[in-house]
Amino acid sequence: MTKKALSITILAVFTFLSCNQTSKQEATNATDSDPKTENITNLLVGSWVQPNPINEKEVQGFTLKNNGTAESINMATLLYKKWWTEEGKLVLVTESIGNGSSSIDTTKYEIINKTNSILELKNGDYTDIYKKNENCH
Repeated sequence: MTKKALSITILAVFTFLSCNQTSKQEATNATDSDPKTENITNLLVGSWVQPNPINEKEVQGFTLKNNGTAESINMATLLYKKWWTEEGKLVLVTESIGNGSSSIDTTKYEIINKTNSILELKNGDYTDIYKKNENCH
């Protein structure tokens, strides 16, 4: 191998390693905690309910846990599985189990209003309002 070819090979290796390290750093930065995301995540943890449209004496909804898992409240055919926040939106993973079949769905909800006791979520033209319930799960 000539000196020129060896120099080009070494330069190419250094360039590759440098670019690879930059990509790794960018990926790490993308997963670093954003204080705004952490704050909204902490506020979302808990049980959120709304009146059950079938039985006004009951509530239905979901519990969002610190570890990213979720549980349904009084919803036998819609099982909440996971949750996280992404770009200021609440992402919920649900499993619908009805009529002998099941399907998994991941939905991003725009957080319209969030206080200590009210959570208003929007998906397209549909808006849901939940109240925080300390008595569930």
